[in-house]
Amino acid sequence: MHVFFHVPFFATTSDTMPRIQRSILKYMLSVVFVIGVGSLVGCQQPLFKNKTGLNKLFEKDQDLSQFISDSTPNSLSEASLESRLEALGIDRKPTPPFANQDKIVSSSNESVRKSFSTTNRSINNSSEPVHSPVLIRAQSPDQDSNLSSYPVSQSSPNQLAQDQDEDKSKVVQAQYPENVVQGKLPIGNGLASPNVGSPNEMNPLIQPYERGGVASDWTPDSYFERADVDIYVSDTQTGRFNFGGAYNSENGIVGQFTIDEKNFDIMRWPRSFREITDGTAWRGGGQTFRLELVPGANLERYLVSITEPNLLGSEITLNASAYLFDRNYFDWDEHRAGGKFAIGRQLTPYLSINSGIRLESVTVDNPRLDTSSELNNSLGTSNLYLANVGIVRDTRDNMMQATTGSLFTLNFSQAFGDYSYSRGDIDLKTYKLLYQRPDGSGRHTVSFGTKLGFTGNSTPIFENYFAGGFSTLRGFDFRGASPLQGGVRVGGEFQWLNSVEYMFPITASDSVKGVLFCDYGTVEEDIEITADNFRVAPGFGFRVSMPGAGIGAPLAFDFAFPVASAEGDDEKVFSFYLGVLR
Repeated sequence: MHVFFHVPFFATTSDTMPRIQRSILKYMLSVVFVIGVGSLVGCQQPLFKNKTGLNKLFEKDQDLSQFISDSTPNSLSEASLESRLEALGIDRKPTPPFANQDKIVSSSNESVRKSFSTTNRSINNSSEPVHSPVLIRAQSPDQDSNLSSYPVSQSSPNQLAQDQDEDKSKVVQAQYPENVVQGKLPIGNGLASPNVGSPNEMNPLIQPYERGGVASDWTPDSYFERADVDIYVSDTQTGRFNFGGAYNSENGIVGQFTIDEKNFDIMRWPRSFREITDGTAWRGGGQTFRLELVPGANLERYLVSITEPNLLGSEITLNASAYLFDRNYFDWDEHRAGGKFAIGRQLTPYLSINSGIRLESVTVDNPRLDTSSELNNSLGTSNLYLANVGIVRDTRDNMMQATTGSLFTLNFSQAFGDYSYSRGDIDLKTYKLLYQRPDGSGRHTVSFGTKLGFTGNSTPIFENYFAGGFSTLRGFDFRGASPLQGGVRVGGEFQWLNSVEYMFPITASDSVKGVLFCDYGTVEEDIEITADNFRVAPGFGFRVSMPGAGIGAPLAFDFAFPVASAEGDDEKVFSFYLGVLR
C-alpha cells in the first residue's frame, strides 16, 4: 500500500514557525506514521477510500493533540483492522453500495429488511479480525426487482451457504466493495489484471478489476445474465478438390484435376505423417495454392501457383507460378515451359495496380506448311522474357454473369531476350441493367465489350493476335479469322474486337437465359483497319446454369452467322462451352 501526501513548507525556522503550522505538520506526520505502520502489519483491503475513510478523518471535529494521543503504537501492534480504525476514531460501518438504501430497507419484504439491519449490527459489533472478502448477494430472476441487491455481512461459510439456500440468490465475490458505484457491481474477483498497465502508472489507492473491467459499464441485471464463455474457432472448409472433364469448341475434350487451397502456408512443413493426414500441414497462412492438371488430345496444361495476399505484412500481393503448356494448333505445334512472378496492390475496393515478369522457353515445331517466312523464322526453341505493368478497375456485381458495373484493364509489356518489342492492350466490358423483377430476379441486361491491342513488328508468330472462336469472334472457327501468309494463319500486330449483347431470362428461376448478340472487328498484320478484313457476325444463344452439377460458369450455346468476312476465313456457325466438375 502506497499513500502520497504533499506537505507545504515555508521559508522560516522552527523558532519563528507559527503554532498552527507546527500543529498541521505534526498532524500530517502522525497520519503518515499511522498509515505506514498499518501497511507493515499487512492490510487486507485498501484504507480510507469512501465516506468512512480519509475525508471522514479530516471532517472529525476533535483536537489534534487528543487524536495523536489516541494513535499510540500499543493500539497498532497486533490489533485487527476494526480495532485500529476504532483507535483512530473512525466508524467502520460500511456505506451501502447503492444510493437507494432507504428504499431497500423500507421494502415490503420483512425478512430482507431484518437481514439487512442484522448484518449491519454484526459489522459494528465485530471485534475479530476479518480476512474474507465482502460478499454481495443479488436477486434471483424470480425475486422482486426492488430487491435487486443488498449488502451482506462477512459471515462464515456455513452461514453464507444457509442464506443462499433460503433466498435462492446468487453470491458474487467483490474484494473491494468501496469501488462499487451507485447502481453498479464490480467485475471479476478483484485480482490484479495483467493487461491494465504497470502498477507505477495506476492510482495506488485504486485496485484494478480482473481483466481490466470497469464496474460502471455493468448493471446488476446484465451482470448476472452473462457468463464467461470459452470460444473455440476452427477453420471452415478452405480447400477444394475437383476431378472431371470439359469440352468446348476451341479445345476439344480435356480432363481436369484441380486442387485449390485458400489457407495455405508454405512455411508450415509437416513434422509427422499425421499432420499430413489430418490436414494441418501447409495450412494456416492465408495463402492461396493451386495445382491444375489438364490433359487432352489437342491441349495439355500443368500449373502450380501460390499467392501471398499480404507480402511481409504489407498490402502488396505476390503471385508465383510455374507451368508447362503444349498445344497442337492447325499450322504448328507449340510447347512452353516457364514461370511468372507478379505483384499487385489494391488501391481502392475497385482499383488495383500490378506488375510482373514472365520467363518462358518456347518451342515451335511440326509445321503444316513451309510457305510462310514468319513461321519458318520462329521454328525451334527460343527464350521469351516479358515485363509488364497494368491497372485494373472492376465494379461488376458478378464475375460469371454480370448485370451491372464494368471491367477495365490496361496493360503494357516489354519483351527482351531473343525478341525485343513493345505491346499495349486495352480491354473494356460494361454492363447496363434495363429491367428486373421487384425481388431482384429476372434481370434484362445489355453489355458492350471491346479489345484493342498493339504489338511491335518484331513480335514472333506465337505472340501475334488471333481472332475466331467463342472468346473472340463467334461465327468463325478457333483462330479462323486471322491474316494469312502462304496459306498459314500467322496472326497480326493489331486487333480491334467488339461485342454487343442483350441477355434476358427465359425461365422464372433464371436457370435458362437467352442472348442476342453481334460480334464485329478485325485483326490486321499492320496497325490499320481495312474494310476487306472487317468481320461482322450477329447471332443468338442460350445460357444454362447448373450449380447443382458443380459447374460454376453457365453453359453457353451460341449460333452466329457471319455477314462480313475476309478471304480465307474459316467460318463456324455453332460454338459452345461445356464443363463438368465434381
